This record gives sequence, C-alpha cells and structure tokens, in this order.
Amino acid sequence: MNSTELVTILSQKLTLSKAEVSKRLEDTVGIIAAELEENNSVTVSSFGTWEVNKRDERISVNPATGKKTLVPPRLVVKFKASNGLKDKLKGFKS
Repeated sequence: MNSTELVTILSQKLTLSKAEVSKRLEDTVGIIAAELEENNSVTVSSFGTWEVNKRDERISVNPATGKKTLVPPRLVVKFKASNGLKDKLKGFKS
C-alpha cells in the first residue's frame, strides 16, 4: 500500500475529502518526524514505537575487491511493533 491508497481508504472511512485526509496524514508524519529529530521516541498504543538509535562506526569490506572502508556513525530510526499488532499478525500466513 502506498500513501495514495491509504488516503483513499481513510477518506472513505472518515467521509472526508482526499485533500483533507492527505493534509492530516502529512501533519501526523511531520509531528512524528519532529519528535524523532529531537531524539524522542513516539509510541502509538496497539501499533508500535519509533525510536532513534545510533549506529557505531564500523569497517566494511567489499567482498569483490577486499577493499576496507570506514563507515561513519549515523542515526537510524527503528520501529518496534506492539504486542497487540504482533498478536493480530500471528495467524497471518503469506
């Protein structure tokens, strides 16, 4: 599912225009991003938690050439699904 499909489904369920739903979705994502930029975690109950983690610097080796490269430290966003979401997905088989 992409954002256009999500907006379409939400607009039907909420009986709002696609433009209004799209704006609200953008606002929601903006708020989550702003909190993560301030290194705060964001929890949505029965869905999960986003948090910022620091990856340490490391040495990477290109298997084809054997060349070693230093990968600098960086911040990454991690998502951990809530137990409620995990429970909903337990019976699902792809």
